[in-house]
Amino acid sequence: MLAQAFTARLMDGKLTVGSDHETSLCRHYGSHPGVRATTEHGEYCAVVDHTPLPPAREEGETSVFRGAAVDIGDRWAFFDSLAPAAGFVRAGLLSNLAPSWDLFEAAEVRSYCTEHCCDELALVLGRQVYDEAEIDEFFSQFAASTAA
Repeated sequence: MLAQAFTARLMDGKLTVGSDHETSLCRHYGSHPGVRATTEHGEYCAVVDHTPLPPAREEGETSVFRGAAVDIGDRWAFFDSLAPAAGFVRAGLLSNLAPSWDLFEAAEVRSYCTEHCCDELALVLGRQVYDEAEIDEFFSQFAASTAA
């Protein structure tokens, strides 16, 4: 129910957070029940588990870009689709880095914050891709697209 109400608010381009700051992603996502992390100094003001993902949109005050995200320890990488994200995961697993390398369907939400007078980004996580065969299929798509 909460997810449907939130998605409907994103579809009309207005985030209502109960204050004078209607487009404040930091306030809206920072108090979301699925919040994983919030920060004032990172790339994302919040990282939130949220199913279903909001629909993609690029008009109005709030833009939503659908794609994929990879958890790299205390940082997140966002990609425009699952295929390059799977390539990143495969390469990361072969590196000397030891973060989780978890792969998610995701949306990046962008809006101007009237409270902080700056652009803000929130990362909204959908389904986690666990299946190795599915990750391999996405990786194969990525490899084929770069070979062409």
